Amino acid sequence: MIELIKYFRILFLSAKISKDRLQSFCEDHIQRLNANNPGGIFTAILAAVTAAYNAYFGDVASEAVNLAVQEGKTIAMNESRVALEKNLSENEKLVAYTYRNNNAVYEEFYPLGLTEYQNADLPTFETITLRYRTVLGNHAADFTPAFVLEYNTKQGTFVTNRQAQSTAKGNVASERSDIATTKPILAKQLTVNLLTISLEYVGDESKADVYFDQIILDAAFRESERRVANDINPGETQNAFDNVTKGEVRITVKNNSEDALDFGFKNAEDIAIPAGEHTVGAGQEVSFNAAELGWTSENKFLNVTNNGTLAGSYVVEKN
Repeated sequence: MIELIKYFRILFLSAKISKDRLQSFCEDHIQRLNANNPGGIFTAILAAVTAAYNAYFGDVASEAVNLAVQEGKTIAMNESRVALEKNLSENEKLVAYTYRNNNAVYEEFYPLGLTEYQNADLPTFETITLRYRTVLGNHAADFTPAFVLEYNTKQGTFVTNRQAQSTAKGNVASERSDIATTKPILAKQLTVNLLTISLEYVGDESKADVYFDQIILDAAFRESERRVANDINPGETQNAFDNVTKGEVRITVKNNSEDALDFGFKNAEDIAIPAGEHTVGAGQEVSFNAAELGWTSENKFLNVTNNGTLAGSYVVEKN
C-alpha cells in the first residue's frame, strides 16, 4: 500500500533523534548540498537550512551555557542556606538565654522552634528568615552589633543567591522556549530540502546518498532503542519507546524541566498522558517497572506529555 499522507509529514522531529545526531546530520547535509548545487538550483534551500541550523543550535548552545550557570547559582544558594541555618541554630542558644524569663519574645524569633527553618521549602525559608531579620532589628539593643551584623549578612547572601538562581532558571526557560520554536523550523526545512531534492531527481534513488547520510539517522535510531533525550513543548506529546516487550523492564525517567511531565504506556504513539497519571516532578529522577507505567500487550507505546506551560526536557532510559 502506498501511504501518500507520509509525504505531507514533517520529518526529523522524532524524539529518537538526539541533538548530537541531528547536528551531525544537518552539518553533513549542508556540506553535501553546498558541494552538489548544479547551476545554483538548490541555493535557496541551502540558505534556508543554514539559517535554521544556526538558529536552533545557537539556542541549544545558549541553553547549555545557561544550565551551567543555573547549576553554579544553585550550588551557591544551597551553600548559603546551610550557612544561614547554622547561624540560626547557633543564635537560638543566645536568644533562649537572653529571653529566659520572657518566652513571648523568644517565640517571635522561633515561633515553631528550629525545625520551622530546617524543614521549610525555599520560598517559605526566604519569608521566615526575613521575618527573623525584622524581629532581630526590633530587639537589636539586646544583642551586640556583631551578632546582628552576622545574621543580616548571611541572610542577605542567601537572598542574593536565591534571586540569582531564579534569574538563571528564567534564562534556561527562555532558551527552551526559543528551542520550542526553532527546532520545528529546522525539522520542516530539512523536510522541504528532502522533497525539493527528490522532486529534482524523481526516479534516481542514488541521489539520496549524495545529499543525505542515512548512516547518521540509523545510528540515532539504534541509540534510541535504549535511551531517548529530548525537549518537549507545552501541550506536546512525544513517543519515547515502542519496543518494550515485558512489564518487568525497568525504566528510568529524568525530568530536567521547571515543571512536571507525565509519562505512561498507551496503545498509540500520539495519545496524550493525562496530568497526574504518572507524573514526574521538576528535577526528579524516578525508576519504574514498565507495568507500573501502564504497559500491557496492547499498550506498548511509552509516551511523554508536557501538560504544563513551559518548554521542558527529559531523559528516558531502559535499564
